[in-house]
Amino acid sequence: MKLKYSFLYFIFFLSTLCPAQNTFFDDLKNQLSKDNISVAEKFKIYNELTEYYRVSDQYPTAEKYVQQQLKLAKNERNYTEEVKALVQDGIIKLNQSEYNKVPQIMDAANAAAHKTNDKIAPLYAAYLNIYYNNTLGDSENTIKLIQNTLPSVEKQPSEILLTAKLNYLLYGIYSELNDAENATKYAQKAVELAQKSGNKNMLSSSYSALAVCYSFRYDKTGNVKDLKPVIEMCKKAVALYEQFPGHVSAHAHAMALLNLTNYYLSHPTITPEIRKEIQDKANEILTLTKHTTYNQSLQAGALGILSNLASRDQNDTLSEQYLLKAEQILLTQQPVYYHVMINIVSDLAKLYVKQKNYQKAYEYQTKVTEYNNLLYNEGQAETTKRLEAQYQTKKKESELKVLTEKTSSLKKEKLLYIGLGIIGLIGAFFMFRSYHYKLRYSIEREKKLNTEKHDAEIQVKLQAEEQARLKAEQELLTLQQQKLQSEVLASQLHIQHKNEVLQLLQTKLSDADVNIHTVVKEENRVDNDFERIKFTIQELHPDFFKNINDRAKQKLTPLDLKYCAYVYLGMDTKQIANLLSVEPKSVRMTKYRLKKKFGLNENTALDVFFQSVFSN
Repeated sequence: MKLKYSFLYFIFFLSTLCPAQNTFFDDLKNQLSKDNISVAEKFKIYNELTEYYRVSDQYPTAEKYVQQQLKLAKNERNYTEEVKALVQDGIIKLNQSEYNKVPQIMDAANAAAHKTNDKIAPLYAAYLNIYYNNTLGDSENTIKLIQNTLPSVEKQPSEILLTAKLNYLLYGIYSELNDAENATKYAQKAVELAQKSGNKNMLSSSYSALAVCYSFRYDKTGNVKDLKPVIEMCKKAVALYEQFPGHVSAHAHAMALLNLTNYYLSHPTITPEIRKEIQDKANEILTLTKHTTYNQSLQAGALGILSNLASRDQNDTLSEQYLLKAEQILLTQQPVYYHVMINIVSDLAKLYVKQKNYQKAYEYQTKVTEYNNLLYNEGQAETTKRLEAQYQTKKKESELKVLTEKTSSLKKEKLLYIGLGIIGLIGAFFMFRSYHYKLRYSIEREKKLNTEKHDAEIQVKLQAEEQARLKAEQELLTLQQQKLQSEVLASQLHIQHKNEVLQLLQTKLSDADVNIHTVVKEENRVDNDFERIKFTIQELHPDFFKNINDRAKQKLTPLDLKYCAYVYLGMDTKQIANLLSVEPKSVRMTKYRLKKKFGLNENTALDVFFQSVFSN
């Protein structure tokens, strides 16, 4: 039995936490802006909003809340919530076939999980890995991963919902493999766990899953008795929406309605009561999805069912209207959902053949071929992307396996050496008792070798220490040489200054009125000042004169160096003029000339320039 417009065979891995009314989520968004909301409440709201928009295929909005949750988790250093946000981000990428972006997210989730002692974080990181392998179609590996993870999840009382999701994944895998026994087993577990968790949305999906399992028997027998439990289970999924308002999303409810109507259509006899039930459910689907986005496939499926009823009533005109409307709705979704579109245009082609409108029939049959080709190409592209992702994953796993095996080999080798050592000790013990003399000789020889080895090591160490000492002495000599060079430069300035003073003294002595004691006393004061200046420069900046010579655009004279030293030490124009017995005007001209030699503009002060040179 093939249900043309049914979505029963799509696996809703995480279709939970999705209340029906948008106002509920508007309230959640408004709560985020309140100041008195706790961090824990914020995390809960982010999880609910992300889940709602993701299962509604509104990925940009879901991604926005994921990033907000991720930012908050990092700020709070809440690694468990960081892992949950990364898991959601990875699932969003997988749902959009962005397989190449997921391994990095999985690595980040594993890294965050290792930073906390919370046992829940690694379970969610493992869940993303399971989801990833299942999306790539690696059913065998997915089953192994779930079996390894499920026992740990079952030990966490707070993670009943996660346990339900893992069982739901197993149901999906076995239903795709047409393994009715295992599919039923895990679907029933999913139902039980969803009931315990109180999550009605997950319960709705689990009821629909169990309906699929019951339909396997009906597909084989075609007996109406075997169809009855299928429809009853679908009714349970549908009833939850009214029984628990706000706990089942409109999207999940519309899916349950569509599955129920498709099973009604497979009934051998469509009674007036069943027909009315089908029509009412189809119209309810259209109402539910009227003001929502990303539900074009559900709307087209409902219109296809209404077209089927109109065709049964021989009302071809109405049937055509429903199908054309379904086609228009499907074209508004990008990319087009070709699975349902092919059924719609195929029904239109058959309808036009029935009406003997062969031109239209040919047109739509051409569309059937076109959409089948597009679906095939889309499937090929998707398969290629999955195979590439599988290849990269296998490659990474292979590299990891090699490293693991290498580590294991080293451990085994180490154990082997330890074992050999123990055996050697035992053998030595017996040899000591049996061959006392040989053992003694061997021990003495070993001691000698160890002594020689120790002496060699000491010699190497002494050589290294000697080299280090020689290097330190060389560095000290270099520093002393630099200091001597600085002293020579400073002494040259001092000698030049003394010569100038002697000439001045000779001139002054020619004047009979000059007091020689006053001149000597003034010179001693100047001499002391210069000694202090020289000491300061040598202590603070041994390479002062070398650095300013390197910075100069033109060659500096000894007098220029003297001016630079005075300016650097903070002397103003008047002080320098008094010290050198020149006019202030001469000092200002020399400063102007120095600016030119250093390539400075008029607005840059020399003292500021020198300070910047020696502050770097």
